[in-house]
Amino acid sequence: MPRRLLFAGPSLPDAAELARDSDIEVLPPVAAGDLPRLSLAPGDAVGIVDGYFHQVGTVRHKEILALLGEGVRVLGAASMGALRAAELDVFGMEGIGRIYADYRDGRLEADDEVTLLHSTPEEDYRPLSEPLVCMRATFSQAVAAGVCDSETIARLVAVLACWPFGRRSYDGLAAAGREAGIDPKLAREIGQYCVAHRLDPKRSDAILLLDALRHERPTPLDPPTVNRTSFLYLWQTAASGLEIGDSPHQGHLGALRACQLFAADYPSFHRGVIFRALAAKCVEECGSEPPADDAETALRHGEHRGLYRLPADPARLAFLAQWLTAAERETLPRSAQLLTFLVRSFRVNPGLTWEELPLRQLREKPSWEDARRLVRLAWEVNDRVFAEDQERDVNDLSHEKILDLFADRWGVARDELELAAMDRGLESLDSLVMAGRAFYLLARYNPNLARLTVEAADAPTASRSAS
Repeated sequence: MPRRLLFAGPSLPDAAELARDSDIEVLPPVAAGDLPRLSLAPGDAVGIVDGYFHQVGTVRHKEILALLGEGVRVLGAASMGALRAAELDVFGMEGIGRIYADYRDGRLEADDEVTLLHSTPEEDYRPLSEPLVCMRATFSQAVAAGVCDSETIARLVAVLACWPFGRRSYDGLAAAGREAGIDPKLAREIGQYCVAHRLDPKRSDAILLLDALRHERPTPLDPPTVNRTSFLYLWQTAASGLEIGDSPHQGHLGALRACQLFAADYPSFHRGVIFRALAAKCVEECGSEPPADDAETALRHGEHRGLYRLPADPARLAFLAQWLTAAERETLPRSAQLLTFLVRSFRVNPGLTWEELPLRQLREKPSWEDARRLVRLAWEVNDRVFAEDQERDVNDLSHEKILDLFADRWGVARDELELAAMDRGLESLDSLVMAGRAFYLLARYNPNLARLTVEAADAPTASRSAS
């Protein structure tokens, strides 16, 4: 059965009670990174009413587009949902209600029209200010009731629109009236009317969205095509628990770097990862049969993509000079040369890193915890060394010394070090330096501790203290 989820908070604090007779899952206001964690499938539906924007990151447009591209129905109304729907309805997000329509048609423009201060979820999101969009609706009713005229309301709204959203309330109408030059008695009468006859279009629209979620709608046949940019890639991998970051000791990336740098069998593991990925692409994009041999299918995929022709013509392989050593060009068979080229040149997409491919497999290896312990040990050494000189850190370590260390560990000449780094998934000497900084001191002064084996279940661990 398709899943249906609703992100709601202060606009509909009783959402769980209202959805009690359905299978709708009610979640707190949406924030950046929440959508990629949902593990949804085509035909599922997500309704967005409320979302955070100040305390934590706001839900990103690309996260919503990614769901739409996967065939997930996404609806928005009332608050953050109305804003995002007005921006993304052309891509298939469904806008619900009056507030969405006002943003879509330009009657509302400022994002803070729907924002308010509120208490914690434990206090049922008790409002501490009044959204301007609700005040506008109540003011219009006051005009219809003859409490005041529309010109007076326009002056009040002009003042309130300039106030920070957390200051807006009916209790503050006296101060707003003074700024607007409105008679204090009239401002007081307007405030009293609004308190007694408050309208809440945000709640009304949120209920409309809840009702829409109850009714299934066929999944569109043409979901938008969403480019997986580097940002979306990082958000999705972080949401899946891979926690890829820029720092060698951040999340699981540090353990991956440890394997790349110190596992003697990492190049072999790396080749297998690449060949499996390329073979899967060949099946998906080129209609190839499921491979009996990943390397052979990867080789054919390179031909399908126009990188070379098979059988290999030596006259057309001059491009391999930048990807192979002189010895490799002289001794390796043509097919082996092309396979080496595929490994060293591999990228998921232009501009995208590809760490999620090896990470997903490495985390299943018995040696994964050894790699994580090695990371912790390396940073224990770094912290101890640089505690004595707090003006320096690992970024001050010599690039040349780092490169010399790994050329020696890997048994390669310096002029072939970059190709050796590519065999381990590091795309350049700069990438090698960035990866190696955190581990340099440990590997330089305790080389026996900085050893790993990807495949062996009884790989040496890095649990001892560094001397």
